[in-house]
Amino acid sequence: MIIPVLKGIDFIGNTDDLDNSKIRVTAYIAEENDVGADCFHFQVISSKHLAKFLNENNIFDGRATFIVNKFDITQLELAINNILKDCIRPTWDEVAKAINRHLKWEYDNIKYMTSEEILTTIDQDK
Repeated sequence: MIIPVLKGIDFIGNTDDLDNSKIRVTAYIAEENDVGADCFHFQVISSKHLAKFLNENNIFDGRATFIVNKFDITQLELAINNILKDCIRPTWDEVAKAINRHLKWEYDNIKYMTSEEILTTIDQDK
């Protein structure tokens, strides 16, 4: 079985006022001994920011979103690791698709083509 492991987290945007904001985040996840990792994207939104957003927009699509009262990196990592415990599968592709239900996988909806399929597509474009 493939056991996914959180290798690291990058925050994109202003992290000065995390208790009253929204911030984009990338989690790097792979098998324990892998050198590289796949990127899984999500956002962290404070409850204050969400309340303000809902006052202005009425509806919020919450996929790949963590809503927090107070930003705490340790709690965020714990939440991601709890997701990963539920995503153990026989292959990496199955693992990544399971994680993708919670976080946005960088390879979601990518279609791989053989060289023959590519040439057929190019011929059709002429």
